[in-house]
Order: sequence, then structure tokens, then C-alpha cells
Amino acid sequence: MASKYLSYADRTGEIAFAVLMVIIINGYVALSDLNSGFIYIVAVNLSACTVWGAIDGLIYAISSSIERNNVRNKLLSLKSSINGENVLDNVKNSLGDTILAGFDEKGKEAIAKDIITHVPNASLEENKVITKDEAMGWLSIIGIYLGVGFLLALPFLVLPNKILAWFISNIVGVSWLFWYGVQLGKISGKNRWLFGVLMIVSSVVFLALSILYMQNKNKPVEKRSFNLIANKG
Repeated sequence: MASKYLSYADRTGEIAFAVLMVIIINGYVALSDLNSGFIYIVAVNLSACTVWGAIDGLIYAISSSIERNNVRNKLLSLKSSINGENVLDNVKNSLGDTILAGFDEKGKEAIAKDIITHVPNASLEENKVITKDEAMGWLSIIGIYLGVGFLLALPFLVLPNKILAWFISNIVGVSWLFWYGVQLGKISGKNRWLFGVLMIVSSVVFLALSILYMQNKNKPVEKRSFNLIANKG
């Protein structure tokens, strides 16, 4: 379903964000209390994925709506000013946000004239805040987060050793982020292996910060427990 409503870039980007989030959650929840149950870890993981996926999906739907309505408003303005004096310049300027931005002035002018010819026959989309496709894209993002969350939580369900499960889960997540970095570098024409390594470093930094936060949070509790025992003694 996701491939129907989300572009390849959107899908891979959402998966990367989900992986980073799940790595942090697994590191915090699984290692903060080694006595916590496996089902509890998975439940927290999927709950966080649902909430964050809903937020991220809502941002996507709103951003898509703004972009779509911006295009609609430009076309509406163009239709209303088709007989104006500066219509050619207005059309040429609007090409800056499209794939035609790389054309020279002569090419832009030729395209603008052709657009002006067909503007009267252009149909306007219905004015909606959120369309069906945008809503389905929203749901698709939630599905992506839940899929990533379940995949990276799976080791906690099948392995008896929580540390080993955490390690394997992170290996899978970091490997995917490495692949994402390679694709990013390839598309941008840069050193793809360097981008892959940078994504690994980023994920390790996030993981280290989550573990550091967990340790600092637990220190006051341990200190209070020690003082309580000392006072009883």
C-alpha cells in the first residue's frame, strides 16, 4: 500500500527515521531494566511507533496538502490573470519550483507561452484540506513505523538472552541505515560509502546518547536506595 501513496524517497526516509527511533527505544527500554518482560519491550516499541508514526504521518499529510493547494492557487491566479500584462513573466517565475528550473531564459519563455495557451482549458482540483491519497499516505507511514518496530523487536521475542536480542536488533537497524546512506550518496552523486559510514556513526551516536541518558537517570535512584539502606543500618 505504501508504494501506491508514497514516493520511493518518502518510503526510504520514513523507514530510516523509524529505525533511528526504534534503536533509541530498544536501547532505553531493554537495557534500563533487564528484568522487564519481552512482551513489555515489544508493546512499548509498537506503542511508540504508532504514536510517532501518527505524528509523522500527520506532518506529511499537512505538508502535501500545503504543496497541493499552493499549486492550485497558482493555477487559479494564472487563470484569473491570463489576459494581464505580466502573465508571461509570472509563468516564467513559477517554473523555478519545477524540474524546468534548469532551462535557460529562452527555453522557459517558450514553455511559458505554451502553458499560457492551455491555461484556459486547465481544470482545478476540488479544494480539500486533506485528500484521500494524503490520508492514505498518513496511514502508510504509520504502517511503516509499525513494520520497522515489529521487525526490530522480533529478536526480543525469539531469543532468550535480552542482551543478545538487543545486539542483533541494532545490527539489523544499523545495517539498514548504512544501506540508506549508500543510496543517499548514490543519488546525490557523492561518495556513497562515506554516506553509509556517516549513517552508521549517526545511529551509534543516537544509541550512545540514549544509553548515557538511561545511566544518568538511574543514578539518583541508586543513590537514594543506598542512602535508605545506610539509614536503616
